[in-house]
Amino acid sequence: MSERTSIDAEKPQRDQPHTTPGLIVALGASAGGLDALDRFFSAISPMPDAAFVVIQHLAPEHKTMMDTLLARHTEMQVRVASNGEKLVGGKVYVIPPGAVMTIKSGELCLVPRPATGITLPIDTFFESLATHVGPRAVGIILSGTGSDGALGSRKLAAAGAWIMAQDPDTARFDGMPRNVIMAGVIDHILPPEDIAKEVMSIGQSGAQPQRAPDNTPLPADEVELGAKIVRLLHGIIPIAFENYKPGTIVRRVLRRMNATSCETVEDYAKYLSSHAGEVKKLRHELLIPVTSFFRDSDAFEALNEKVIKRLVSRRAAEDADTPLRVWVTACATGEEAYSLAILLHEAMQAAGQRCPLKMFATDVEPDYVAAASAGRYDPGKLSELDQDLRERWFERMEDGSWRVLPKLRNSIVFSRHDVLNDAPFTQMDLITCRNLLIYMRPEAQNRILRRLSYSLKDGGVLFLGSSESLDETADNFATLDARNKLFRLQGDPVRLTAMDLLGRTARDRPAPGYRTAKWHSKASAGANAAKKALVDAYAPPSVLVDMNRNVLHTFGNTEHLVRLPMGTATLDVLQLVPPALSPVLSTLLHSASREKSVQRSAPIGIAQDGGAEEFVKLSVTPLDNEDLHDPLLLVVFEPPAAAHREEPLDSGALAQMSTWQAAELERELEMTRTNLQETIQDFGTVNEELQATNEELMASNEELQSTNEELQSVNEELHTVNVEYQARIAELNELNADLEGLTRAARIPLVFLDGELNITRFTPQSLDLFNLREGDVGRPLSDITQRLDFTDLLERTEEAHQNQQSYQRTVNDDTGGSWLVTIQPYSSRSLEHTRIVISCVDVSSVRDAQRLQSIIDATPGNLAVIDQEGRLTAVNRAWTFFRNENGGGRACGVGSNYLAECQRCAEDDISSRRALHGLEEVLSGRRQSFSMLYPCHSPTVERWFVLNAAALPEGGAVVAHVDLTHWIDPLRAEELAGGDE
Repeated sequence: MSERTSIDAEKPQRDQPHTTPGLIVALGASAGGLDALDRFFSAISPMPDAAFVVIQHLAPEHKTMMDTLLARHTEMQVRVASNGEKLVGGKVYVIPPGAVMTIKSGELCLVPRPATGITLPIDTFFESLATHVGPRAVGIILSGTGSDGALGSRKLAAAGAWIMAQDPDTARFDGMPRNVIMAGVIDHILPPEDIAKEVMSIGQSGAQPQRAPDNTPLPADEVELGAKIVRLLHGIIPIAFENYKPGTIVRRVLRRMNATSCETVEDYAKYLSSHAGEVKKLRHELLIPVTSFFRDSDAFEALNEKVIKRLVSRRAAEDADTPLRVWVTACATGEEAYSLAILLHEAMQAAGQRCPLKMFATDVEPDYVAAASAGRYDPGKLSELDQDLRERWFERMEDGSWRVLPKLRNSIVFSRHDVLNDAPFTQMDLITCRNLLIYMRPEAQNRILRRLSYSLKDGGVLFLGSSESLDETADNFATLDARNKLFRLQGDPVRLTAMDLLGRTARDRPAPGYRTAKWHSKASAGANAAKKALVDAYAPPSVLVDMNRNVLHTFGNTEHLVRLPMGTATLDVLQLVPPALSPVLSTLLHSASREKSVQRSAPIGIAQDGGAEEFVKLSVTPLDNEDLHDPLLLVVFEPPAAAHREEPLDSGALAQMSTWQAAELERELEMTRTNLQETIQDFGTVNEELQATNEELMASNEELQSTNEELQSVNEELHTVNVEYQARIAELNELNADLEGLTRAARIPLVFLDGELNITRFTPQSLDLFNLREGDVGRPLSDITQRLDFTDLLERTEEAHQNQQSYQRTVNDDTGGSWLVTIQPYSSRSLEHTRIVISCVDVSSVRDAQRLQSIIDATPGNLAVIDQEGRLTAVNRAWTFFRNENGGGRACGVGSNYLAECQRCAEDDISSRRALHGLEEVLSGRRQSFSMLYPCHSPTVERWFVLNAAALPEGGAVVAHVDLTHWIDPLRAEELAGGDE
């Protein structure tokens, strides 16, 4: 660790107050997380009331450097967490390698990481944080791959904590941020720097997240926005979102707009058109799978006791060969379907009876259906499942995930199905529709309930969510358990209207319910109203059908011409019209589709309910233009007033009309039968081979999937290690550059040797002194000659290396220069062997200075050198002796100001004033020299001195005081002391 890093890491211990944290900030990161963490901590100021916990994916055998690396970016103390450590405000705690960390009672709890399987350390810590901290927590997901953190974020959000995610566009790896965003619990999606600002704001204000439920009514100013959003969705996702509550749609679309930085619906529409992947993300945002195994355990217990066990026992007693038929609507990722299947299988095992089971699990989102069909779940999904059930019905995979057993998986058929628009299943013993209706508008709720009621057999059971009710269909059901929403169908079979079966799509009708929204302009609305009035007034009853004869839309009053038959529901127009019209209509439909022209019939008589006969003339018009995806056919029933004028169509005419069609159809049928038989034989053989191949591929795919997940986990760990090493290398490069700059600035000859005394590097100043060249790196020291009078340099170097002690000697070079040579061993934990550095300091100037000092010390007079400001820079021995003998002390020592001392004495002594004036003139350059004779009497002896001052070329002056007492007559001295020379 560098000295700077050590000081930074220790500083908070000295300055930071240790307090119980009022806020705990948990940061989950994986691959690429170091950069995001650096940016976060660089932008955040010390928070004494908050503790920060960093959870990363780390290789178990890798010694983390995260504490050292993060300490460079924050003034808070950074430390590797230890078991039982109590969290303290103003500190950062880093998860250690090979451990799984949780929190309880404000203390960090560490357990060893499992030896096999994939661990989810972020989910684990977040879940414990939700349980023990709740609203005092902030969960942050930064760069990383995979989905670790998504499940834990949901639980944190449910506990009232803040949830934030790094903007995926700013993350090196966006898997983890995107997965937690898709969970639908994010409060902020920001770059790391802005997340830091939000955390500081939360710490200062103590604010709590405000999450409006999806079913909260929209404010009036957001209704028009909701209308725009639904119109946008009509052209993108084939789901009638106008049936959903506006709050659900608007708020979830706004989340995606926020994530993509789109400010308006129009901007988001453009973004969708240029980013294909965003459509999938939007679909997942709108259809968030909120589910779990045995969700609402009390309700499932009631279902098991009051419905499933009785259903199994009654079926076994009455007709064991008739399959139990169960439909799980809105199955999401399959947890509820598998929970129900487990209860059914357990009930059959307990009763000792086996009966066929046909379970259908459907959802409108294909990706969720695919996930449910795969039947593989992360450990977190099964964490709350009873261990006994988990062991009986799931198998643990090598990657740590769990997969449902084939026996359980094969009992369920998963498929995509829109419960509002696709044809419903029939003859069901049990239907579950939990937590779907709460997202729907009232009219859509009622239509779904009517369709589900139609799907149940007499005595069948409907299982709803805890917040859902039957509303207008309540009369059709008896309540089994009001608290747990169990209802049994009773009374006459439920009959559906045509609209219940058709399930009009969004393009067929405007979105209802946005009361203040204007879906069309007044002119457009008026035109539509006029068209409808004209159709009602003048157009005959008509039916729009597709090429498969399915009814798509009706015009006018068709109740006496198009009716639903008893039994299985169908939309085939030939089954809906009176029997007398069916053969004629079949012929006309076939002819119109082949000839691409309008086909008409003569009037046909049909019996009415009162016994009277009514005549109807049929016409079929093919509709095929560029605005239609597929050709359609318009069937028109001309009213009796127009039809009775012509002769009715008799059986002979009908036979003649369809003879050619029958012959052609029979030829086509015979060819089809022949081709079909051949194809069936071929497919029989191919199918067996494909089944065997498919089983092998499935096994291989599972192995590859497991291996891929393991490799992905290892890759994340290696990436984290690599990033830490890269940061350390960058730090070492900085230190190396500092060392290089230091050696160049010092201009000292340095020679570095390895453990074998081979040269590893040297400074340019050593080239001449040791006769080195650039290519001498790697050569042994013994091969190198040098200009120093140091014949035993090699021996002294070997001795220093062996004894691990430095050696120092002053030697001369061949020009008379003097060098202080130091041989210094050094080592560190990263070096395999001790190394040596030989440094040579030129001390020639020191030697010359010493010689000069010896010369001036030999001078009998008191000699001193002063600088430009009058400070003493050097004195000789005589000066020091005289000063000590006469009580001068420090006043006239090196470093003191000689002029200041003269000034102090000048107030009372005329000689001092003359000396001060003369020295100032010499120092200012007005004179080159100055001399004066002055008395310096002691109490016992009269003494006379001469002061000589001479200017130096580089500034300053030499000052000499010479004792002339024994060389001059006292009377003459008194005369001479009156002036200077």
